[in-house]
Amino acid sequence: MDTTGAQILVLSTMTVLVTCHQFCFVGTQDNPQSGTPATWFLPYKHHCQCTAISFGGVYMSASSYRQVAPHYMDEPFLSEDPAEIQAYFNCGRTEKRPVGPGPETVECTTVVCSSPLGMEDGTIPNARISASSSASWAPAHGARLNWNSRWAPRRDAGSWIEVNLGESTMVSGVITQGNPPRRQKPTYVTGYKVSYKNLSSSSRVYVTGGDGNITVFTGNMDSDTPVCNLFDKSVETTIVRIEPIEWCRGVRLRLELLGCRLGD
Repeated sequence: MDTTGAQILVLSTMTVLVTCHQFCFVGTQDNPQSGTPATWFLPYKHHCQCTAISFGGVYMSASSYRQVAPHYMDEPFLSEDPAEIQAYFNCGRTEKRPVGPGPETVECTTVVCSSPLGMEDGTIPNARISASSSASWAPAHGARLNWNSRWAPRRDAGSWIEVNLGESTMVSGVITQGNPPRRQKPTYVTGYKVSYKNLSSSSRVYVTGGDGNITVFTGNMDSDTPVCNLFDKSVETTIVRIEPIEWCRGVRLRLELLGCRLGD
């Protein structure tokens, strides 16, 4: 498609507290000079993370449009039902499972799980939260989402915080915050990597994107607004480590892990 002089109506997203809900807006790509009809699309890399889709957005130039990853649609699709959206875009993974003692199988679609795993509600005990180092006034177990506490390392560079989930668990994402309001100046992590391993293994693996490269997740822009990042693919693990690599004023972190327990 000739995109010279094209104007793009671009999606906007909003992250909501605790869960990774994404309110997505349908856009149109229209180039009057080409004589082709307007094209509907969601200019969002992870359209399967949308939990509500509506019209809206702002105009941006075609050069800006090329920086996003659209999902084109034959017609506009609007919904406020996450299950309907998952079905419409054929999200999740499809696998064949046996339905009896014979060779007959049935195809099942599994939607990615993204429930809080226990940092905020205290289900994960303090003893299972550790760090590279901790200031005396900001221990590792203070890194609980929405609590009036935080974790701060004694040395920012090379710091990490680790959560032992106690059992093999599907982990699909992370929510982060900085230091609580009214505590010093806004201080928070702006970029981080995630690694993981199982109890039986000493090898640590980094979460990667679809290109196979280690993902650097975009963190916070202020101290208190939760920012949610979902992995391109859920991982089965027992121990999850957050490694800050960029920060504003220093490393101050509160977090929640998202996923589902395999026994649930």
